[in-house]
Amino acid sequence: MLDSYSTVAKDIRVTAKIKKCKFITSVKSVNTVEEAEKFIADISEEFYDARHNVYAFKVGVGDDAIQRSSDDGEPAGSSGPPALQAIEGEGVTNVAVVVTRYFGGIKHGVGGLIRAYGGSVRKAIREAGLINKVRYIKLGISIPYDQMGEVINDLEGHQGEVKNVNYMNNGVEIISVMKPTYINAFKDRIIDATRGQAVFEEKGEEFR
Repeated sequence: MLDSYSTVAKDIRVTAKIKKCKFITSVKSVNTVEEAEKFIADISEEFYDARHNVYAFKVGVGDDAIQRSSDDGEPAGSSGPPALQAIEGEGVTNVAVVVTRYFGGIKHGVGGLIRAYGGSVRKAIREAGLINKVRYIKLGISIPYDQMGEVINDLEGHQGEVKNVNYMNNGVEIISVMKPTYINAFKDRIIDATRGQAVFEEKGEEFR
């Protein structure tokens, strides 16, 4: 798991004329597939009279990332895939783009469309600027009462953060956050320290 990723610093819309066609590129930072799909639907509704609303998005990091694209009526592979490749090429994730094209009377050909869509997305991402976000995993650690101090000391000594402590009948649950790459080593230490009594539960993630 990765500890950080790059995404766009701001949502943006960039308009360009290419061979008399108008290309309107809308870019948005998203955190889920649902957010990306809503953004795409909203843009498609806003520009309902356009011949094409081509989209691409990438959500997530590493092997868990979800990527999708659509040519939306353009020749297969001429628009959606180049838009997605531009996202990849700029090294960003958690980004959705929609490129709206109004036909201006001149045909581009497949090669021209690939350049126009890919170039429009690259330009818009660069104009939006990049920001680096750090990923943290929220982790619950259930342990007996008498081991609470040792676990909290380990967390605070290894760049973990205690968010809350829930007291239960048979012990406590410490709610913590830490970077993903620290989790496995932390679990190994706590399992050893608690003689296998610790129970871990991942409770989501947050980005800062």
